[in-house]
Amino acid sequence: MTVVIYLGEVIFAIALAIMLLAASTLEFSIAIFLFCCGFVAWTLAEYITHRFVLHAITPVQHGIHHARPRDAVDKIFWQIWLAFAVVYLTMGGSVLAGVLAAYAWYLSIHYCAHHNPAILPASLVKHHLDHHRFASRNYGVTTKVWDRAFGTMVR
Repeated sequence: MTVVIYLGEVIFAIALAIMLLAASTLEFSIAIFLFCCGFVAWTLAEYITHRFVLHAITPVQHGIHHARPRDAVDKIFWQIWLAFAVVYLTMGGSVLAGVLAAYAWYLSIHYCAHHNPAILPASLVKHHLDHHRFASRNYGVTTKVWDRAFGTMVR
């Protein structure tokens, strides 16, 4: 069931991102720039949400994931899609397309880190699994950039 949940989210996010870019009336270079901004914005939002919401505001619920990392993380999907609607309304389709692509990347990385780590770069798997050992470090799932920038990386 876990793979169905993750795969369904990935396929839907990518399909929606493609449709948003295809429907864009922006000049191609502007749409791609905004797409990249959305992608980077997701990585920062992922870090901030993981560090300050999941570990500080809802630590009990997130602790369930730390205790059973192979279980599907399916209790937060509706909140994420609500946030995506806000991004669309405030930033537009090209930014949301980048956010959705990064979200699909996040889901893929997170699923593989717990279920099929051999297909990921070893350093990224180690980064995430270290977070499960040292919960106050390594909040980034898709990138180490924000952990380096904010000094929360395990040394």
